[in-house]
Amino acid sequence: MTEIKKLACLLLLLGALVAADDKTVERSADTNTVKTQVQNADDASDAAADKASKTKSGEKPDEDPNKGLVKLSPKEKIWVHPGKKWIVVDGRVCLREGQLEMFAVPYETKTHEAVVSIDCHSRFVHAALLAMGAKAGTPVRFRPKYTPAHGSVVDIFVLWKDEDGKQQIAAAQEWMRDERKKKTLEYPWVFGGSGFFKDEADENRYYADGGEMVCVANFAVAMLDLPIESDKANTALLYVANTEKIPPMDTPIRMVLVPRKGVVTKADTKDVPKRLAKDAPIVKELAKLTLPW
Repeated sequence: MTEIKKLACLLLLLGALVAADDKTVERSADTNTVKTQVQNADDASDAAADKASKTKSGEKPDEDPNKGLVKLSPKEKIWVHPGKKWIVVDGRVCLREGQLEMFAVPYETKTHEAVVSIDCHSRFVHAALLAMGAKAGTPVRFRPKYTPAHGSVVDIFVLWKDEDGKQQIAAAQEWMRDERKKKTLEYPWVFGGSGFFKDEADENRYYADGGEMVCVANFAVAMLDLPIESDKANTALLYVANTEKIPPMDTPIRMVLVPRKGVVTKADTKDVPKRLAKDAPIVKELAKLTLPW
């Protein structure tokens, strides 16, 4: 079974998470669509591989990462790249100044506390992270003692076009800074995984759909959180929007999440992971993605 077929199976098993809509019919339709699209992408991938093997030089040409993207839902703007283990979502800039509690939130949620608004619910991103091999740990705990969020380490990047139409890329950390240290964010995120609750109709709901998609202040319901103590009461940490680095309001952006292979923090991890270097190889790879606008 190819990786992309394994992805289809996993996403179908995660149907309650990926397609947690109000209607069962819609839930079924979403998962069937995913299965069909993944199968089509698998066939296209096999055809591309055959073509590459028949080049005159016998050398495999540079891979176009855009061709490996598989859309996961007809309604949500989310894709995965099974070969590279990327999760791709679209959104726009929603804040350029002020204190932050999140970096990214789903649209129509806490856009006054985050830099970007994403056109996708958090539960879909959670499912995609799992499908790409990330391990969900546990969100932050404050009692009986503080325990940081832990799970797979995830690096996040944003792509956009500047006012001249030139495509740009930056690590998400560049769009935020520690107001006291006057430095950009030094840490990656960890996949704590948020959690579920029952609503008034006794339906399962995913906490992070309420806004806590990618957090910079610790929340017990965060999907992705920092691996350090950074709650509201911690006055030593104050993250704000790094205005000079952020493009104008409502600029369309593409956010890419990349789980670090095999790097999973534990509740008692001593060495806190740090962000990647600005010239890390992944930056050059992601720059090949073509923005559709």
